[in-house]
Amino acid sequence: MSSVTPAVTLEPIPRDPGWPLVGNLFQITPGEVGQHLLARSRHHDGIFELDFAGRRVPFVSSVALAAEVCDPARFRKIIGPPLSYLRDMAGDGLFTAHSDEPNWGCAHRILMPAFSQRAMKGYFDVMLRVANRLVDKWDHKGPDADIAVADDMTRLTLDTIALSGFGYDFESFASDQLDPFIVAMVGALEEAMRKLTRLPIQDRFMGRAHRQFADDVAYMRNLVDDVIRQRRAAPRPGMDLLNLMLEARDPETDRQLDDANIRNQVITFLIAGHETTSGLLTFALYELLRNPAVLAQAYAEVDAVLPGDAPPVHADLARLPVLDRVLKETLRLWPTAPAFAVAPFDDVVIGGRYRLRQNRRVSVVLTALHRDPKVWAHPERFDIDRFLPENEAALPAHAYMPFGHGERACIGRQFALTEAKLALALMLRNFAFHDPYDYQFRLKETLTIKPDNFVLRARRRRPHERIAVQAAAEVVADAAQADVRGNGQAMTVLCASSLGTARELAEQIHDGAVAVGFEATLADLDDVADALPTSGLLVVVAATYNGRAPDSGRRFEAMLDAGGASGYRAEGLRLALLGCGNSQWATYQAFPRRVFDFFTAAGAVPLLPRGEADGNADFDRAAERWLAQLWQALQADGASTGGISVDVQWRSVEAMRADTLPAGTQTFTVLANAELVADPAGLWDF
Repeated sequence: MSSVTPAVTLEPIPRDPGWPLVGNLFQITPGEVGQHLLARSRHHDGIFELDFAGRRVPFVSSVALAAEVCDPARFRKIIGPPLSYLRDMAGDGLFTAHSDEPNWGCAHRILMPAFSQRAMKGYFDVMLRVANRLVDKWDHKGPDADIAVADDMTRLTLDTIALSGFGYDFESFASDQLDPFIVAMVGALEEAMRKLTRLPIQDRFMGRAHRQFADDVAYMRNLVDDVIRQRRAAPRPGMDLLNLMLEARDPETDRQLDDANIRNQVITFLIAGHETTSGLLTFALYELLRNPAVLAQAYAEVDAVLPGDAPPVHADLARLPVLDRVLKETLRLWPTAPAFAVAPFDDVVIGGRYRLRQNRRVSVVLTALHRDPKVWAHPERFDIDRFLPENEAALPAHAYMPFGHGERACIGRQFALTEAKLALALMLRNFAFHDPYDYQFRLKETLTIKPDNFVLRARRRRPHERIAVQAAAEVVADAAQADVRGNGQAMTVLCASSLGTARELAEQIHDGAVAVGFEATLADLDDVADALPTSGLLVVVAATYNGRAPDSGRRFEAMLDAGGASGYRAEGLRLALLGCGNSQWATYQAFPRRVFDFFTAAGAVPLLPRGEADGNADFDRAAERWLAQLWQALQADGASTGGISVDVQWRSVEAMRADTLPAGTQTFTVLANAELVADPAGLWDF
């Protein structure tokens, strides 16, 4: 159904004046499309339109309008130029697939477990190994060597995704030349961008460029086919990305990925999994050198969290909030994938005045959106305090989208930020940086953006340059083992999980409850959708997927969507709930909060406040603290129930003898024993 308002209220989308036939096409410098869009956004109020030789495209740059076009009920993601030009290279891989292509949903569901909180720990050792290669290279080159930053960040991120995802080692740091795969990839991406500013008739005469593009694509496909052949010939244990593609089945359709789609997915991850992260790290170093006060904060934090030379561990990353804010602010100013496109399902009006026809492509310009002056004060300033927790929480939902939005948001965002934070921490722990040529900023655009030809030098930090920081005392001591007695009380442990993290925690709670005497059962949240508990103990561990229920909570969510269970009351229920998620997502804790509110509205009494474990902070520590609070609450709850309990004190035989027998008692050995009653042989028959 159309949502268009009467025509009298509508206005045309503002347009830049163009030339006959070609429109605005020749006003855009080839290779600078993104910079042109950012510049033009400053002359318009949130939306403008460009004419690409008859193809008119609206561009959204304000947070208010972005919130409308990101409404999944009205708009869907659409694949248009330049992304559509890469279909020859990546086909129906996750990045270039249309949302209605069956392989997109199938691959997305199969590959989600590879990017869970649990999976990040598994990748950490590979990330550390590759990051140490970068440190070793810079150390070996010495303080007077020019470092082509973008090239080394590309080596770092390509080796990381290839090794951790596919078990393939490009060994990029072993050569001064970039790997041919990178050369082919960059060539293909640049050709896709060049096509944007060509007339169709011009493109027909670009035979040499077309042949080079075909050669680049063929090289990448042949390499990936070889990686897949090697894995099939020599299977590896574990469940990395490639094993999931080759072995896993879609939980919804029970399909496996076909060979062509596996190749498309590998190419997609090798490109998208390294190109954007290398740009992020390059921009981060650029901004740190331009903002010495922030650089000093970053050095201080790294020196406090990673003193000495001991290798970092995964838990250390959660103790680096300054670096986290550095990366977030870098992505605000320089979202390395700087735009995405959507289209309305029906004719719509946005902003109360601009008509968009059904299926018309609209592009969201992230570099402009992240500089919307109505939301961001001094938008050109690099200010990491924008992402202090209280400031970040106050941001409108669609003000910051460096990884896209909704179900088509980047599946690998947690992988990218984990890798980037670790690499940046090691660079800062080991090196002092210097810009020998007073770098003048230039932006290089392919499908992504990077500082062009950014060169610096790195010198080993000396011991006296490290900031001595006394370790802060732990605010909350490790909880002692709670003295809990279940006494046969019934406990239901429910989980709602897609990637396994919430299920692992639920299993841990269930096993612990059984061990201390509860009559505990473990089930999925969906298992009780038609038989809701009304009394006893209920412990729920639930995650969120784009604000909706994860796989094992969908039936329960459908029950909530339908208005809940009619007449359901749970005054006899005692409830504890832990929500798992990642606060980088705007829908963080949405489904766990909804479950908690449902049960408490029905009369359930919380044993303790609703818990949150954040994958963007110290997830494990938050979960451990909540579990300790749960056992303490259960101990107090058990004391108030009036249940019968028996104290049993175990004592050794030696201790009982010492307390019972008189002093001086001697031990003796029994050599024979005969029964005096009912002697079967009659030996003692009197």
